[in-house]
Amino acid sequence: MDENNHLILIDGKDKTSDIVTMDDSPSIIKVQFKSNDKIYPYSKTRVSMYKDPKDIDPNSCHIYLRDTCLFNILKILDFGMYLKIFYEGGRISLYSRQELRFENNALVQKNAKNTFDYLKALAKSIKSDENDFLDKQYDRISHLSEESVLSKYLQFDPIQKHQNTKISIFPFGLNLSQEIAVTKALSNQVSIIEGPPGTGKTQTILNIIANLLMNDKTVSVVSNNNTAIQNVYDKLDANNLSFFAAMLGNKKNQEAFFANQQKTYPQSFNKVTNDSIDNRDALEKNIAYIKEMLQANNDLSNASQELEELKTEKKHFMDMFVTRAVDIGSHEVSFSKQSLNKVLSLWAEFDSLLLHDKKITFFFKIKALFKYKIFSFSLYQYPLEEIILVLQKCFYEVKEKELKNTIFRLENLLKNANFEKMLKQYTADSMRLLELHLSQKYHLNQQKPQFAKDTFKKSFEGFINEYPVVLSTTHSLRNCTKENFLYDYLIIDEASQVDIVAGALALSCAKNVVIVGDLKQLPHIVTKDVENIVDNVFYDYGLATSYHYKNSLLASALKVFDDVPKTLLKEHYRCHPKIIDFCNKKFYDNELIILSKEENSESPLVLVNTAEGNHARGNSNQRQIDVIKNEILPCLNVKSLGVISPFRDQVTKLSSEIVQELGIEIDTVHKYQGREKDIIIITTVVDQENEFADDPNLLNVAVSRAKDQLYIVVSDREKNKNMKDLVNYIRYNNFEITDSKTYSIFDLLYQNYAPYLKKYLGEIKKISNYQSENLMHVIIEKVLKLEQYSNLDCHVNYRLNLVIKDTGKLDKSEADFVEKSSHIDFLIYNKVTKQSVLAIEVDGFAFHANNPKQLQRDALKDRILDKYSIPIIRFATDGSEEESKLLIKLKEVI
Repeated sequence: MDENNHLILIDGKDKTSDIVTMDDSPSIIKVQFKSNDKIYPYSKTRVSMYKDPKDIDPNSCHIYLRDTCLFNILKILDFGMYLKIFYEGGRISLYSRQELRFENNALVQKNAKNTFDYLKALAKSIKSDENDFLDKQYDRISHLSEESVLSKYLQFDPIQKHQNTKISIFPFGLNLSQEIAVTKALSNQVSIIEGPPGTGKTQTILNIIANLLMNDKTVSVVSNNNTAIQNVYDKLDANNLSFFAAMLGNKKNQEAFFANQQKTYPQSFNKVTNDSIDNRDALEKNIAYIKEMLQANNDLSNASQELEELKTEKKHFMDMFVTRAVDIGSHEVSFSKQSLNKVLSLWAEFDSLLLHDKKITFFFKIKALFKYKIFSFSLYQYPLEEIILVLQKCFYEVKEKELKNTIFRLENLLKNANFEKMLKQYTADSMRLLELHLSQKYHLNQQKPQFAKDTFKKSFEGFINEYPVVLSTTHSLRNCTKENFLYDYLIIDEASQVDIVAGALALSCAKNVVIVGDLKQLPHIVTKDVENIVDNVFYDYGLATSYHYKNSLLASALKVFDDVPKTLLKEHYRCHPKIIDFCNKKFYDNELIILSKEENSESPLVLVNTAEGNHARGNSNQRQIDVIKNEILPCLNVKSLGVISPFRDQVTKLSSEIVQELGIEIDTVHKYQGREKDIIIITTVVDQENEFADDPNLLNVAVSRAKDQLYIVVSDREKNKNMKDLVNYIRYNNFEITDSKTYSIFDLLYQNYAPYLKKYLGEIKKISNYQSENLMHVIIEKVLKLEQYSNLDCHVNYRLNLVIKDTGKLDKSEADFVEKSSHIDFLIYNKVTKQSVLAIEVDGFAFHANNPKQLQRDALKDRILDKYSIPIIRFATDGSEEESKLLIKLKEVI
């Protein structure tokens, strides 16, 4: 019998291939087998016959037999209740439909296939040493489960919602935003958490993990770098909970994990008792009241912040008010007794009269008598402008009193509720519930199972049961996961820095995703070369702009899933209130609730203005380096200190000049995202308008790295819009502003702003065609007039072959250099012995730093002088403190 068209079961066994003919009579079925010519009669109850099966394309789905994926399939015949599968090598197997689970291949859909092919083409186009393996991962994907969240992403499909009936637990802390974020994460296939700096993104991720574990779900946490996922692991470990988390990812991380697997479970879990079950009822009973208290705490924070802002604004107003010398007699006292609404309403009415140039009528006076209790008409003899000014003064006084009353009421409410203790108890009860669940899941008295790096995927079900939390970089998740395995949840941290190519690979590994990031922080970097490449690929496929590579995964997901549930984490805990308040107003539309406290009495923001002039040289600024090194760092004595710059060149220069043993971490803003320091110093570098340095996302990240104090070193005189806002914010709030005392004689080459340098203008002798050398000559002459250097003198533009007469120590190239009219800008020598003491070179930036040939000549000259033990000092025209440096050098060499 043809197995492609028939299925015949006798006593439940497939006999199709053994049968030659069948005769179906009313009472029995006669069967002839291939083995002989005999006819065998069977009752109809013993024989089941199926025909005309549906042909299922093996590429259109994956079929699982009890969670094991069936591979090497050539053909699938669907007979309804049964499926017959033909394998490579000739094996044929029959399965009951109930035994199998179908997973459709999303890539058979035209739109999904086109978008996937685009991502695949991108992976090949942007291939580099850092992401060499991404295109190989795409090449290996021929099947994509329709259950994966990537299938939704590729086709703009609506996201699914889940029924989440269990009460959520918060063992890592709780605030209102986090409660909303966790609820949305557990109730939706896709959710997005927008996490501004210091708002507890990691804490929220940990709470999501805890709830997924309580529901026996698997979860992978990924990010574009190891720092973010290490942070998650470390916080689990700090709570004795790292035993269920596998820190995988790249090859190095995998080797470290498998080499250092924990062999035992935490013994503290053995103390957890079933009494903790009662905690779930307590949590459910208390959550509504706790949320009320959390709201009250947020209201208290907002009122306190508003009061501080009002005081600052009032100070500026009063500075103006006292100069106007306004006096409307006893009327001011009556105004101050009005409610805030009455003060504002009266102010608005007088303002309207003034605006429309109207007179105060008798009717207005009668209305004001009843509405505002203005019994004395003598008020109206004063100019309206003065009355309004007094009303504005009263507004500040009444508003301040109202805010203080609100703060007093909320503080008492929280104190009487024992808010802090209640919140800690809720967190502790949540943790005990999690520990109880884990203690029931794992056999804590037994040895922990051990797995090997080379074989763990073969027993992945056992591995993932032991380690339901897998941490990895976004790029590496597929490589450390069994093929076709789908995590129940994927959490992508720092998603604004994850590109869509790597992000899509991670999405292919999970059924649900929580995307965590902040569009107001730094996106992934797309260089100009890469931008040109990806533009061409994008236009070839004709996709929606939401799939353009310039979008981070976070930005792309927000566009693709237009109905995606979003949560903004509002409660901020990290920075000094005055530091984060700038970011709040500038970048977050004042939505953040600042819960951090003012614990440092020093000025939280310090602006340091360098001497005016063009000090930036390319992407570095030596003047700002000198200010940091000589003026700021000597005043600081703190272990947690970082220096940040937008530019790698500035970081490199800083690192070479500042002693790293001091524990100072110097890096670019991009490298500092996700990190923090007690004190941060920002060196802006630029002194002209610069779009890159003034990027708002970059400024947001840089400012919000500082917990207690922020120093901003600027030399641009506020030419850049966003930096100008920060400078003006510091001025408005009367924070510390200092003008650097670090100057250079070469400032005169640019502008004559440093008053104490103007004296040099009358002393300059024209000894060179270069003004920089003329200025340097003034300094040298001044130093050599000192009594201790009375035996020294100076040659200007002195020929090198007059200094080095015997070239025997030199090779041919060096000897040729000496003979070919090479000069030393200045040579200080001993007038008595005629011996050379110090060579001085003045290096203009344009002619030296930007001229590779000149740099080679400089190095050659330095090498020659070194062979003859003649010290040399070079002064760059973007440096500073030349006189001090020359004195130090002379003291050193004499």
